[in-house]
Amino acid sequence: MKRTMSTTRGHDISWRALLNREYLPKLATMALALWLHASNSMLTATTMPSAVDEIGGLNLISWTFALYLAGSISAAASISLLIANQGLKATMIRAAVVFSIGCVVVATAPNMPVLLIGRVLQGLGGGGLIALVYVSQDRFFPNHLVPRMVALLSSVWMAAAFSGPVIGGAFATAGEWRLAYWAFAAQGLLLIPAVHFLLKSEESELQLGAEPIPVVRLLLLSASILLVSISGAYYHPLATPLLVVLGCMTLVLFVMRDRRASRARMLPAEAADFSHAIGNGIVATLLLCISIMSFLVYGPLILIEMYGLTPLQAGFVVLIESLAWGSAAILFAGVPHESEPRLIRIGGSLVLLGLVVMALVLPRGWLWSVVLAVIVLNGGFGMMWGFIIKRIVAAAAPADKDRTASLLPITQQTGFALGAALSGLVANSLAIDGAPDAAEFRLIAFWLFAGFVPLALVGNLMLWRFVSPRLAARQTLERVEVRPPEQ
Repeated sequence: MKRTMSTTRGHDISWRALLNREYLPKLATMALALWLHASNSMLTATTMPSAVDEIGGLNLISWTFALYLAGSISAAASISLLIANQGLKATMIRAAVVFSIGCVVVATAPNMPVLLIGRVLQGLGGGGLIALVYVSQDRFFPNHLVPRMVALLSSVWMAAAFSGPVIGGAFATAGEWRLAYWAFAAQGLLLIPAVHFLLKSEESELQLGAEPIPVVRLLLLSASILLVSISGAYYHPLATPLLVVLGCMTLVLFVMRDRRASRARMLPAEAADFSHAIGNGIVATLLLCISIMSFLVYGPLILIEMYGLTPLQAGFVVLIESLAWGSAAILFAGVPHESEPRLIRIGGSLVLLGLVVMALVLPRGWLWSVVLAVIVLNGGFGMMWGFIIKRIVAAAAPADKDRTASLLPITQQTGFALGAALSGLVANSLAIDGAPDAAEFRLIAFWLFAGFVPLALVGNLMLWRFVSPRLAARQTLERVEVRPPEQ
């Protein structure tokens, strides 16, 4: 049989196979859920300055991001249990309600502590929605269409990356920052009828039975994110490294407790198993997500201070990150199955190359080289991300499909949170808050990227193991050996 870009192992992977009457309603619903989470997280960057001018709490502004992330990751970690107890549709509707309530609390907040409560609720709802998108793609779409679907959802993320700050900035400029959150509360409520009418109930849903939510493990996971977030906000030669170590130890403790749990597991059993594709893929994703956060956190500041760009110009350079990621995902979504391992390895290598190039060119003031490095760094991630998702979910046992699907956004967001905190640790350790001169800024710009090269290198090694033919053959043999005999 002659293979084309539209077929793989006998399956049609063309855009026409995805954009049809069967899948479009589900895609639209998932796109709205993704939009709410992605654009709202971007919205905060341009509304919080106006918020603190009105209600105070400038010293707590970093917590508006940290608490959102903690709530988001905790919700994503528990989503498989919620689905088992309530079903997918009911869980998504409840997540939309919690998200909308959070938006209302922020929109009506009289002070910063109340606003932070709203941000926690937004994180819980938004994190639940993004995890449900990953679970839905496994429930409602065949595995061979996942890269195409991820490419489409990446385009939604691109739109959110651009529109979120613009929407927030427009409302804030008009002196109505609260209206931005009222608008998103209304959009969250719109998701409820969309889920009810457009997502059909699946008779094949795995019903694992009612299981209690593991509160202790959720608190450990949230604490690990908060500890590392605090460590990156302020630098102290003793306290900062101690907080990082405590945060990492708490995260490891969460994974170990979950792995030993006899019931209500939140993660698949193979999440920390380096002899399995899932363990290698998850760790590779975590390390690479940590490695790419420095530019998003400190790139605009460096471009403004060192390159003399305006905030708007710096924002457009940062926007190239999302454009490169989404464009690469769309461009490579239709490659044949046989090319996926090579594409994943190339993508990981490009992430590593982009970090090295950024460390070399950003301190030297070479703007076009910086733009090229941004494209290489994020384009490399975009070209492989859909295939990483596809292969991790495909490697999961049937009973662990929901846990594995929800683990992907947990890993991604945990990596982004840790990367943001660690980049803050690097920058603050080099006294970025002390009015650094040009030479000090160049040193900071170098280490913000060179410091993450070792993590990206280990991530690449894990990616090579993830797509290793020997590992895949061993797992195939294991599945054959445990298959029950035919009656």
